Amino acid sequence: MIFDKKLFEVDVMEGLKELNLAYTETNIQQLIEFSTEFFKWNTIHNLSAIRSYHEYLGAHVMDSLAVVNPLLKKAHQGILPHRAKLADLGVGGGFPGMLLAIFMPDVEFYLVEAVKKKTAFLQHIKGCLKLKNVSIIDQRVEHFSKDLPHSMDATISRAFTELKNFAAYSAPLLRPNGIMFAMKSQKINLEIDRLPSDFQIIDSEELKIPYLEAYRCLLSLQSMRKS
Repeated sequence: MIFDKKLFEVDVMEGLKELNLAYTETNIQQLIEFSTEFFKWNTIHNLSAIRSYHEYLGAHVMDSLAVVNPLLKKAHQGILPHRAKLADLGVGGGFPGMLLAIFMPDVEFYLVEAVKKKTAFLQHIKGCLKLKNVSIIDQRVEHFSKDLPHSMDATISRAFTELKNFAAYSAPLLRPNGIMFAMKSQKINLEIDRLPSDFQIIDSEELKIPYLEAYRCLLSLQSMRKS
């Protein structure tokens, strides 16, 4: 399909207003450039199963950007430190980490992905957007945590794995009092019930996603393990 930049610009600005998310002209142009390149690469390299423009807009772009304000709130509360290091585990084609980096320049994002065609795209788009707060980690999560144990202030995942597995992957990476952000697309009482007792849900926020009629929430977790 052909990506219509003008339509996307109108739609994405309307979506950002619905999210009450402040933006600049540079942010909009970066989103347009990211999306243009994503559709080019996806045609050849199959970065995502999503092919429809409207699915892309709602289920990828707006779904990712809906967590910006909740994360900024955590920073204002001091839960995320200044110049926080945040690892996106299983970032895929850049969602949410690359889009978050556009809107959160004071956070250092580590985008962890083991699929070579996806990390190739991420390296390409990082250069196109000139994002200095992004590092692409071409590794499996467990290898990254062995190389840089207890180096992250936070982790985030979007449909990467079940909650208990996300917590297990995150724990070796996080500093003491580090926080895990799990983006979920369904009611997850069963996943919470299977979470080990030494992990605690500290916050749960339901999200309304522009252009998407589906349940979304952001869970915040911390490990209660003694370091």
